[in-house]
Amino acid sequence: MVPLLLRAAAKVSLIFSAHDFRVWFWNFVGDADDALHNVINETPFNGERSAEPLSFLIDMRHGGDIFSLDTYYGMATGIYPETAGLNYQGKPSRNSLDNGGGVILPGVTADGKANAVPVDNSGTGYGLFGYVSNPARAFVYDASFVKLREVTITYSLPQSVLGKTKFIKGIDFSLIGRNLWIIHKNLPYADPEDGLGAGNFQGYQSGSFPSVRTVGANVKLKF
Repeated sequence: MVPLLLRAAAKVSLIFSAHDFRVWFWNFVGDADDALHNVINETPFNGERSAEPLSFLIDMRHGGDIFSLDTYYGMATGIYPETAGLNYQGKPSRNSLDNGGGVILPGVTADGKANAVPVDNSGTGYGLFGYVSNPARAFVYDASFVKLREVTITYSLPQSVLGKTKFIKGIDFSLIGRNLWIIHKNLPYADPEDGLGAGNFQGYQSGSFPSVRTVGANVKLKF
């Protein structure tokens, strides 16, 4: 994932002084409305061709924005790996500047030259990567996703077995899995559909828990 400050720098040139840095702030944060939402439901095998029909459902969303309060605070408090690692000198960026730490952020100085001044990343003042040093727009992500929403595998007992019974015409055993795989997403560390609250409040993610996968079984009797 591209660090947040690099994402911000792609939108506006950062101007640095010899002591600290400044970033521009935006009034517009994002738009939660998506451009496309589509569902693909396929059954590649039917009961006439195979005794083990398979069906699956793929859910896709394209476009829309989502603001992540988790990264807004998490990057500031240093719980994500982007806030650590080795710097341009091959030393831990969280070391003090006197011990070879710090990060050189992309941007220019007031005279237009490339920034070459390392900035402290030891965590004092909530570091470099969180809300203290970044505009809210740096924590807005594309809400697009592709999910394998459901897979069903069914086995039907053959008539050679059911012929021995007089009142049961069919027995189907099904294994059903739901929310199995997020094939693609742009929001880090969370499910793009995991919003805040239970209403129609969209585009705001906070306190996300890992997505729950469920697997169930079903028996269908035909009389």
